Amino acid sequence: MVRGPALVTSTTSPRFVIGLTLGVLTAAAIMAAPLPAGMPETGRRTAAVATLMAIWWISEALPIATTALVPIFAFPLLGISSTREACAPYADPVNLFFLGGLTIAAAVERWGLHRRLALHVMRRLGGSPRRLVLGFMTATGLISMWTSNAATTMMMLPIGLAVIEHFEHAHVDTRAGFAPALMISVAYAASIGGVGTLVGTPPNVIFAGSFARLFPGAPPVGFAAWMMVGVPIAVVMTPLAWLFLTRVAFRVPATAPGSDGRVVREALADLGPMSIPERRVMLVFATTALLWVFRADLDVGFATLPGWTRILPHPKAVDDTVIAVAMATLLFLLPSGEPGVRLLGDDWPKRVPWGVLVLLGSGFALAAAVESSGLAAWLAERLGRLGTMPPFALVLTITTLLVLLTEFTVNSAITALMMPVLAATAVGLKVDPRLLMIPATLGASFGFMMPGGTAPNAMVFASGNITVAQMVRAGIGIDLIGILVIAIVFYVIGLPVFGIAPSGAPPWAR
Repeated sequence: MVRGPALVTSTTSPRFVIGLTLGVLTAAAIMAAPLPAGMPETGRRTAAVATLMAIWWISEALPIATTALVPIFAFPLLGISSTREACAPYADPVNLFFLGGLTIAAAVERWGLHRRLALHVMRRLGGSPRRLVLGFMTATGLISMWTSNAATTMMMLPIGLAVIEHFEHAHVDTRAGFAPALMISVAYAASIGGVGTLVGTPPNVIFAGSFARLFPGAPPVGFAAWMMVGVPIAVVMTPLAWLFLTRVAFRVPATAPGSDGRVVREALADLGPMSIPERRVMLVFATTALLWVFRADLDVGFATLPGWTRILPHPKAVDDTVIAVAMATLLFLLPSGEPGVRLLGDDWPKRVPWGVLVLLGSGFALAAAVESSGLAAWLAERLGRLGTMPPFALVLTITTLLVLLTEFTVNSAITALMMPVLAATAVGLKVDPRLLMIPATLGASFGFMMPGGTAPNAMVFASGNITVAQMVRAGIGIDLIGILVIAIVFYVIGLPVFGIAPSGAPPWAR
């Protein structure tokens, strides 16, 4: 049921002609324009390639995964990086994490477990399409606070797809409203819930590590203190995002055929008892989720739950990618309970949307090029001119900048890239580095417009239920809402919680 992005775009369609031409002409104009002061030539070339790709992605002039291949040949041809450097990000461990997770999802789909789980969810939440979207957002957000937003999306995606399939079997047209709203809501809720704790989304973890390394004399950023800022943001954003998705971006009906309790109960009865293959896939699925959640020590504020990797010789060597690939491999080894059939077989490549892995790789490649080409340093110098802004305007500007940057590069990569840039900017401005780094970290999880910006976006885009145009339309509004919510909550709650003075630098900020 994971369909993947469309693979073919007609060469005679206006979208192909206009999008392709506009991308090439804009990139050419950037290359031909006078070089901005202080920007290295390789930085300009990187900006031109990034702009070209952004236009092609938004217009869908070419298949999304095809545009994602551009860095592999454009960077070496333009002297931005070597072939090896351009290709390496496409084999990033994060991509293998997705491969493992998507393989597990393929097994869930193969044996119909996703449909059973979806019907149970509908029975508990009520079958109203709008209530289902809110229920999925609430459940996804709560889970995402305690495990990675990517892993959470991987768990919720097959259930959401099965809910859509249920309505389609009831002859409901889900394409215009319910299907894209539900898929996007899972991705957005995973990112929104992830900001609630330090372990919920990769940018939070990257910030904590970067801040401790760059400013060893600074007070540590505690788990409880972060929650005092992150949880209010998640609590405010979830209903606002739900209202925008179901009332503005998409017209999600309040009721639909097949949504009442009787129909759901009858559908469950038709499925009969859980089969042996379903039980075994369920066991692998649940075990994977538990291994992800309890892999590392879990600081819940008042106590620390020890992670299971402590028993291993090299605990830090094991991450979510290791778990995902190991459990996916197990599916090829376990018998299904049917004679001569295992839980996954040779047909599994047909069930995995490979384009999404290429899409994520392009985001890592762009982020690496932005750093190595000198474009990041040039941006840092431009940021130094923000020192004349009032503190709230500074927070609002930094949040907006990171949200925009995240739209076109993977959020974990751009966060790792921008933390030292913002730290140096703060020292130069003589302000508390947390005044820039924390809202930037929060903003990096709120890139909602483009498929490649965050891992959850890419994963739900691979379902084939969303077009880039639909994601952009929904993402623009929620981006704006998110920027305002982050800036206001951080300024009102975050400054006193972290002891940040609006002006002046603490003695450790050197």
